[in-house]
Amino acid sequence: MSLSVQFALVMLSFVLLVGGVSWVGYQGASALSRAQDRVRVLGDAMGVIEQAESAFLAREIALIRALATDTPQARSQFVQANRSASEALDRLTALPAPDAQTLADAAAIHTASQEWVQEVALPFLARNATVKDDTGHARLLAEYMAQTLTGPLAQIAPESFARLRSTAVRRTLDSRSQRDAALAWIHDSNGITAAVVMLAALMAFAVLHHRISRPISRLALAMARLARDDRTVDIPYQDRSDEIGAMGRALLIFRNLAVARAEDLDVKGALTRLSDMVQAQDSLRDFGHTALTAMAQELGAEVAVFFSYDPEQHRLWLFSAYGYRLSEDMPKSYAMGEGLIGQVARDRKLRVLSPVPENYLRLQSGTGHGAPQMILLTPVLLRDRLIGVMEFALMAPMNATRQRILDEAIHAVSLPLENLERALETRALLAQSRRQTEELQAAEEELRAQQEALQATNDELACRTSQLEASQKEAITRAEELQRTSQYKSRFLANMSHELRTPLNSMLILAQDLASNSERNLQPDQVEAAQVIHTSGISLLRLINEILDLSKIEAGKIEVRREPLALRQLVLTLEHSFRPIAEQKRVDFRITCALGLPELILTDPGRLEQIANNLIGNALKFTAQGGVQVTLAPEGGDRLALIVRDSGIGIPTEKLTAIFQPFEQVDDSTHRQYGGTGLGLTISRQLAVLMGGTLEVDSVLGQGSVFRLVIPIGAGAGLPAASVPAPLPLPAPAAAVRREGVGRSVLVVEDDGGTQKAVSHLMARAGIEVTGALTAEEALALLRSQRFDCLILDIGLPDLSGFEFLDRLAGLGCSVPVVVYSARDIQPDELLRLRGHTDSIVLKGEHSERRLLDEVSAFLHPAQAAPASPAPAPAAAPADTAPLQCKLLLVDDDMRNIYALAKVLRARGCEVVLAQDGLKALAELEAHPDVQIVLMDMMMPNMDGYEAMREIRARGGDWRDLPIIALTAKAMKEDRDRCIEAGASDYMTKPIDTPQLLAKIREQLQHGK
Repeated sequence: MSLSVQFALVMLSFVLLVGGVSWVGYQGASALSRAQDRVRVLGDAMGVIEQAESAFLAREIALIRALATDTPQARSQFVQANRSASEALDRLTALPAPDAQTLADAAAIHTASQEWVQEVALPFLARNATVKDDTGHARLLAEYMAQTLTGPLAQIAPESFARLRSTAVRRTLDSRSQRDAALAWIHDSNGITAAVVMLAALMAFAVLHHRISRPISRLALAMARLARDDRTVDIPYQDRSDEIGAMGRALLIFRNLAVARAEDLDVKGALTRLSDMVQAQDSLRDFGHTALTAMAQELGAEVAVFFSYDPEQHRLWLFSAYGYRLSEDMPKSYAMGEGLIGQVARDRKLRVLSPVPENYLRLQSGTGHGAPQMILLTPVLLRDRLIGVMEFALMAPMNATRQRILDEAIHAVSLPLENLERALETRALLAQSRRQTEELQAAEEELRAQQEALQATNDELACRTSQLEASQKEAITRAEELQRTSQYKSRFLANMSHELRTPLNSMLILAQDLASNSERNLQPDQVEAAQVIHTSGISLLRLINEILDLSKIEAGKIEVRREPLALRQLVLTLEHSFRPIAEQKRVDFRITCALGLPELILTDPGRLEQIANNLIGNALKFTAQGGVQVTLAPEGGDRLALIVRDSGIGIPTEKLTAIFQPFEQVDDSTHRQYGGTGLGLTISRQLAVLMGGTLEVDSVLGQGSVFRLVIPIGAGAGLPAASVPAPLPLPAPAAAVRREGVGRSVLVVEDDGGTQKAVSHLMARAGIEVTGALTAEEALALLRSQRFDCLILDIGLPDLSGFEFLDRLAGLGCSVPVVVYSARDIQPDELLRLRGHTDSIVLKGEHSERRLLDEVSAFLHPAQAAPASPAPAPAAAPADTAPLQCKLLLVDDDMRNIYALAKVLRARGCEVVLAQDGLKALAELEAHPDVQIVLMDMMMPNMDGYEAMREIRARGGDWRDLPIIALTAKAMKEDRDRCIEAGASDYMTKPIDTPQLLAKIREQLQHGK
């Protein structure tokens, strides 16, 4: 407990003790006071008794005098005496009666007094008044005296007074005895109280001295010794929990700090002496000997040795010794890890030997010898560089101070050593500099002689610099010309692409038609000639495509367009393209789809088909027997592997890398068996890299090859479940096309007459009635006058572009299906505009006639697109098949959602306008004021859906009440409130439920009406 609490307890004990003694004294004084009061009261009572007795006697004397003289004065004195007797009697009866006898005596005296007055005094006075002479008075007085002496009243008062007097005396004596006893008790208790108080004071002093004064004195003494730098002083009372203990612990901390400070001073002093000694040395040997000697003296070592490390030989050599006697049997050097010296050098850690083995080392002096008790081995390091190892032999164990000196002395020695090495190096450099200065002075004259030659050279260099600047300007001019030439080349190739593909396409269609000899009116050699024409045309078209693709790749103008692609459609396309070739070559051709493939992938369909066509075409070309197997398999969850395996001629190992170089082939000799430009694999690999994939080959010469294409396919399953379109149907067989195409009409809008004839002939063979139009205006006029089941459109028309034509067509309110058939490359923004009108786009090229016929057949024979046995829809959600017949703006930045939702909505009769962000949505609304409803995605670049809806509502007019359905992937209530606040008419969360979306569209259209 704290000192204040201890002091309070001592004082409280002292106060309680003194208080108890005082209380006892107070009780004795109270008893004495009561005894004195009783003595005083009893004395007063004796006085009252005596006064009453005297008053009785005086009254009787006054009566006798009155009877004797019978004068008025005597009678007045009797009356006064009687009154005094009555008052004395009243005081007597007023005294407290200690017992019944005293009370009876007082009553008897009172009664006797009254009877005496009434029966004796008054009658005698009355008789005395009638007496006339002195004899009568004398005789009456004698009678009174006789009666008083013999009457009963004369006996009562004296006896009662005697008893009262006796009782008062007795009680007075008792009270005096009690008073004397109380006085004696007080006297004794005062002595005891004085003794107890003195004893308590002594005890309090002893306790305070033991608990406070003496500890403080001892701590003060310890502080004084500590102030005199006595670091061995013992600090008491550390275990106490009061202020004395806190002072003791604080003093211990001060002592430890003083010890540590003194130890620091000792260490610093030793290090200072060591540093001063070694800094005065100017050679490495003197430095080593001085450092070893100084450290041995500071550590109290009797023997010390220093082994210096030679980094070239990786050995430690004896460099200096202190008190050491060399002997022939002791080694002068150690390798790294050899002995304790070598081991300490390798470990770079302090090593202590204690106790020291016998016969390890003998310390000798002039008077005797002895063995050390401790051996220390420490490495000497300079910035992690080993300098050497020092060994010290001590006769006694080291204390903490010397241990610290050892720990810090190595660093104190290392820094001066580094300075010495630098100084020695500086000396060497200075000497070298002096030599070089002399050499420079000698060479200065030679340099002066060369300066004139250099001046001439500078003039020549200035002239050459001017020439180089002129050459640089010329190179810049040539680079600009090359850039313009490249632009001209790109434009030329683009135009040439269209101009070459269009007639080639017509030639291919007509040549294939002739080769089929459907009319059976051609000779075999004519059919063969048509086949040669078709084959040569395909080869030429491939060459054109490869040259154009390679040119675009080299120019960095190839863009990858990631769109949804149904794998089933890809398989069907490859089947239709290569099955006839395989059957013609009589080789087995199979396409296999592994388990786990998604129905829909996200990739560039055109580039993927181009790579597949090249790989499968090469496999069929180089396979004379056996077969070609194509496998589609998932790769790592989000990648697709297309593997083409053939049993053809194979590829030599040294050619596996070269075949991917431009114009490189396995057989590039002049008498090679297989044709080709050697560009196909080059383009395929570069396209695979552009798509984020790889193309690898594994082949054995004479056994076949395996080409493996791996590309990312996105997350097909990430499309909204209700938005994923069903795989395209298998195209109708040729016989079915001919059978069910009868009575159907197709409008072909193509400015190239040859292509138009070829397409018309292709459709006519299928029993389809064909009408041709060379311009857009001619086609629009035909569409106004008659009905067509399908329209085949080339977007490169002379009077209107295909996009303008489609806009005009939409303005007519004509819902004829459109198949775009073009030879030009379609850019992403152009593709988006086309997707707003149709999903059927065919590029002219190899096998394009089959794809064109497939697309047209899909429109003319919709029944074949449905499964043979469609599964019934759930009863709770009947299919919404009623047409919507509205114009709708779909705004979404995800091509997968655009593709899927647009296809579903067009199937319900909607005219769909597309936009990829909020800014484009506003532009489309201005271009199409007849849009009846908007489907708006919320998260888009440039301008999101919230801002776009606010802008639409802010512009007012018809846009204020335009129905807008917000589409978002967020399903929280606050998200719905935010959409409604921004201006949405309704709200749907992704994935989109198609029946629910159609129901909301119908509801909004009805409200809009």
